[in-house]
Amino acid sequence: MKVNNQPLEPEHKELTLSRRKLLAALGSAGAVALLGGYRANAMGTSVSEAVYGEDAAAPHVQGPVFLAATIAQLRSLKHSVLTNLYYITDHQQEGMFVYDPADTYSPDNTGTVLVSAAGLRFKRIIENNTVNIKWYGAKGDGEADDSAAFQAALDEAVQRGRATVLVPAGIYRMTQELYIFRHTHLKMDADAVLLRTHNDNLIRNYRASDVFYGYEGNSHITIEGGTLDSNAVQYTRVCNGMALAHAEHITLRGVTIKDTQSGHGIEMTGVRHVMIDQCRFVGFMFTSQNYSEAIQLEPAIKAGFIGQAADHTPTHHVTVQNCFFGASGTPGTVSWPCGVGAHGAYPGAYFDHIIVRDNVMEGSTYWAIRPFKWQNAVISGNHMKKVNGGIFVSTPSATSASSRDDNGVYHPVQPASSIVIEGNILDQATNSGIYVEGFPEGSGNKVVIANNVFKQMAAQFISLKCQDTIVTGNVFEGAGKNGITAADCSRIQITGNLLYNTAGHGIQVTNSSQVTIESNMITNAGQSAEGSFDGIFLTGKGGDHRVIGNTIRTETGARKLRHGLQVSESVANLTRLQNDLRCAALSGNLNDSSPNPITTPEDQV
Repeated sequence: MKVNNQPLEPEHKELTLSRRKLLAALGSAGAVALLGGYRANAMGTSVSEAVYGEDAAAPHVQGPVFLAATIAQLRSLKHSVLTNLYYITDHQQEGMFVYDPADTYSPDNTGTVLVSAAGLRFKRIIENNTVNIKWYGAKGDGEADDSAAFQAALDEAVQRGRATVLVPAGIYRMTQELYIFRHTHLKMDADAVLLRTHNDNLIRNYRASDVFYGYEGNSHITIEGGTLDSNAVQYTRVCNGMALAHAEHITLRGVTIKDTQSGHGIEMTGVRHVMIDQCRFVGFMFTSQNYSEAIQLEPAIKAGFIGQAADHTPTHHVTVQNCFFGASGTPGTVSWPCGVGAHGAYPGAYFDHIIVRDNVMEGSTYWAIRPFKWQNAVISGNHMKKVNGGIFVSTPSATSASSRDDNGVYHPVQPASSIVIEGNILDQATNSGIYVEGFPEGSGNKVVIANNVFKQMAAQFISLKCQDTIVTGNVFEGAGKNGITAADCSRIQITGNLLYNTAGHGIQVTNSSQVTIESNMITNAGQSAEGSFDGIFLTGKGGDHRVIGNTIRTETGARKLRHGLQVSESVANLTRLQNDLRCAALSGNLNDSSPNPITTPEDQV
């Protein structure tokens, strides 16, 4: 057969398909279409006329006819009939197409709609709303510009209402941002790479012209597999791997985000119900933003990216689990400064129900995790290795932009609260393991720090400026400063911890009230200078402290303490019971200068 004097079937005889082979290629959806093709020709046109034109002399044929063709050949057709089924043979674009006489407007997108020179629309038969970017002409060879083909595949979700977009292995060079829309499942092969060769983000769920409020934006999006390579060394303008705003029900699974320039791996602005699972965030390059988060949470505020309403929509119900944050090995890049966190907020907009669990943060240059104004959050089972700092529970200050509304009015401090930090392992930090931040106007509160293992901190194991906090069951070894420091705190329990080898005091409490220090074992505190530090040191204003059942020891050959327990005279209402202070301190194992401490077990009424 010929179309416009060109062979309709290629010269290879095997491309003239049998009916059985065509049915196998069609699948279930195609079988339905085939059965429908047995009706009478609605246009009253013979197959010969449809293929060859009205003047052709060919026998009249009724029923479905199966034709093999290239995309170019189908685009050249002048006529068709409803009963014709066209099998496209172009490599990696194979599939069945049917003529749709009711459609006179759909544009040719190469993948699912082909338009002939005569304006005929041919539609690909699709099963399960699943399309392949190769259908749209994507090459994946690292050289061709695959942006338009990729975007055409993503646009299919808009046309169909929902779609799964398959991305086979390959390197797809992107020269423009990609926009992903609602009800889209982007499913990439593990060896598929989207390579950024432009100055913007790789993927956004909104265009610059979009304005969404609340969570009404493009939602119900799943992205899994593949690598988003921001190519920061070659393209040095600030970018994100992904920017997602005003959306809900987002799932990212098994995605690698690589070599991002100064921005974020994923920027999430005013989103909720997000799951990020088994992803990798590797390689970062920055000029000044040394605090940048691989996963940044923020409300919808003016500081965010364009294309969204700054209506202060909060981000909440986000889970990050089983992910890796570290270096990519690309020369000129480093590990991510921060794995998961935030650095901006808005009065009244908390980050609520954030869960960060079972991740690995390696080489973080800022804080591995920064819960900034989080509430009702859980940080558990994470392994932080060779980082600057472990976990920074952060609160906006009274004079910060995060406490100021759009009218320039400053609001009362809204601290981080109701946070559980448990079961984490921290190997080596050049700062502290955990810092709970506070200010005179408001401090972090309702924090539980339990059953963590910290080794080799250059600063404190834990530094507290907070209230209503419990530190219990932790194992600490090797602090370059004090073990646990509590300053300007109230209603704190430090119980059942093991502290070994601290350069400064084992536990120091300053200007605090109602602190209970009970059943802790402190061994080899004060190792930076002989006779200069204490196992437990209470000082400054405040009081109502309870120091009960602690054990202080210094091993043979280690530097000796000044005192096992020292309490300044400014500390009032101290209860001190059953501590074992036999540590051979140089200035005495006990030095309690507080007025009238309670040292008997009788009830105080």
